[in-house]
Amino acid sequence: MRKDGAEVKRVISIIISIAIIMCAFASAMPSFAVNYSTFSCEIVDNEIIIVKYFGTGKTSVTVPTSLDGKPVVAIADGAFKGNTEIISVTVKSGVRDIGASAFEDCISLATISLPDTITHIGEKAIYNTAYYNNKSNWKLKKTQGDSSSGKVEIGSGSGMGSIDWEDISAPVLQYLYLGTNLIEIELEGIYSVNYGTRVIADGAFKGNAKAKDVGLPSSMVAIGCNAFEGCTSLESVRNLNVVDCIGDNAFKDCTSLETLNVSETANFNANAIYNTGYYNNVENWENGVLYMGDRVVSTDTNSVETIIKDGATEIIGGALNDKNVVIPASVVNIADNAFVSVENVTIFGLSGTYTESYANEKNIPFVALDATIKGDVNFNGILDENDLEILCAVSALQKCESYAISLVGDMNEDGAVDGFDTIILDLFLKDIPPSTLKGDANGDGVLDNDDYQLLCLISSGNEIVKNNFMFNRCDLNEDGAVDGFDVVYLDLILNGLAI
Repeated sequence: MRKDGAEVKRVISIIISIAIIMCAFASAMPSFAVNYSTFSCEIVDNEIIIVKYFGTGKTSVTVPTSLDGKPVVAIADGAFKGNTEIISVTVKSGVRDIGASAFEDCISLATISLPDTITHIGEKAIYNTAYYNNKSNWKLKKTQGDSSSGKVEIGSGSGMGSIDWEDISAPVLQYLYLGTNLIEIELEGIYSVNYGTRVIADGAFKGNAKAKDVGLPSSMVAIGCNAFEGCTSLESVRNLNVVDCIGDNAFKDCTSLETLNVSETANFNANAIYNTGYYNNVENWENGVLYMGDRVVSTDTNSVETIIKDGATEIIGGALNDKNVVIPASVVNIADNAFVSVENVTIFGLSGTYTESYANEKNIPFVALDATIKGDVNFNGILDENDLEILCAVSALQKCESYAISLVGDMNEDGAVDGFDTIILDLFLKDIPPSTLKGDANGDGVLDNDDYQLLCLISSGNEIVKNNFMFNRCDLNEDGAVDGFDVVYLDLILNGLAI
């Protein structure tokens, strides 16, 4: 049973993860509006979203599994808002999303039945309904033991029955469920979410400065948008790794939350952890990039260029800013919304990789670093005066902050972009070879061990000949190849045994 339940949970998570993260019903797919019975609907990718209920004179409403043979998957923001006639609503299986304020101000709505397929409930979805306002629907629990401990543990057999509202005195736990969904909570100290809970609704803990530690059951599927936003005292979310989907801004501004044990496969966007203790810890950042395991989860907005380290495998939604980024071949998954904006972005990577395919699919300019021309620092495929102008400006700063430019701008491959490189590029543009000294592999005008090491790399295939000038210098025996014979010949020259 345990294995089957986990599999069902995994499948459901895959189906609804995108909707959870975006916390909205908008889609890039073509859509059109249509009315069915008392519902105004939008059809997106052959699925139905109920946008508005316009029926009158009915006290009981059923949201069906399908309409006109198409599955009903969502109730949009404010779809039933302000309807004072409805007393009961039954949502049938298959519906996954309940939008923000969907039933807000339905003051007569006392009974709401939701299916287990629900994976997202928007903020204030049932606010000011008869169900919400009925105090008997709120579970109350006095603080256990010493009231100064601030500890509250809730679970099966803990006496969650009805307590007279008037008899309660602080500190007290107050929380509201709708089926297996935690809608709203007020608490102090430590809280264990009830076993069987599947979804924490949008904004459930939002702004609660008293919450310090929250434990999650294995039944959890999703944490809604803004669910814990502004919980500044929150230090721990136990069993967070069981959750498959985490909504936008879920832990935003949780400044005391320094540990985020998120599952390697959980779906979430960068803003979910913004301004958390984890986010603000400089030790979690590496060269302007925030990692969570092998995933890129955020980047520094102040850096000139983003350089993803080799070994990273995934870039989540919203992690990249509107600036150039160097992505290694190890990255095999980039979220569709990885960039905040792509208006001024160029992606640098290796040809034939997943990154190149992603860039082409998203119409983002891509530069293959393994196919660039030495000196082409504006990456337009041509060496001209514009490249020289840029290289002069970079060398004048005495510091190259762009990894991509440092690769193609380091003409003599001495590890720096400086005045020597501008001279060499200027010579190239004037068709004057910067160095014709046989054996001078790096073109610095001197025969030394650096040339020997570079020639060894070239002959072994671990380095490539960058241009014809370099090839001519490295082909010491002029047999039309750069190989081990040239390495031996240069070794003899350096040891004074040949000229």
